[in-house]
Order: sequence, then structure tokens, then C-alpha cells
Amino acid sequence: MVRKSGAGRKSKKGKSRTYRKRASSGNYQITSEEALRFIRRLQKRFRGPVRTQEEKAALQKYLAKFTDRQLKAVGSRIQGDLMLRPPRTIRRKDFKKPK
Repeated sequence: MVRKSGAGRKSKKGKSRTYRKRASSGNYQITSEEALRFIRRLQKRFRGPVRTQEEKAALQKYLAKFTDRQLKAVGSRIQGDLMLRPPRTIRRKDFKKPK
């Protein structure tokens, strides 16, 4: 016997609507300067690699202040600035000179 087209298959209607809704609500963007400021504050507060459980807990507590959307926006902007396009908004004078 030949199966009818679509018989026994699940519909994808509900999934695509949910996905579209989530994708449109996650549109949070920041500028390169804001991302650089975020990273500088993070580096100033946590110098060096996290080695102990106390340092890890402090880092997690600090990052818990920010929403997931904000952290994803910073990561996306950093990836875009470093890998995907030439720098346009970060100037040479924005970087501190090494001591």
C-alpha cells in the first residue's frame, strides 16, 4: 500500500510561529563603543583568569546583573567587530597604550 501524502507527519505550523516570535523579541543591539566599555569594566573588575571557586562565583554574580539579551548583544557585537567587518567605530585612540 502507498501512503497518502502528509499522512503520519507532524505539522510544523506551531513551531515556526514560536520561533518567529522569539527571534523578533531578541532584537537588542549595542554599539561598538558600548561593547568595548562593557569589556573594559569586566577586565578591570576581574584581572587574570578565574582560578578558584570564589572567583567563579563572583564572576557569575556580576554577570547575573545583565540580561541574556544584553550579554548576547555584546557577544554578537564583539564577533562582528573582530571577525566579520573592518572596524569603523573604534578608533586607534580608543585603545590604551601598554605600559
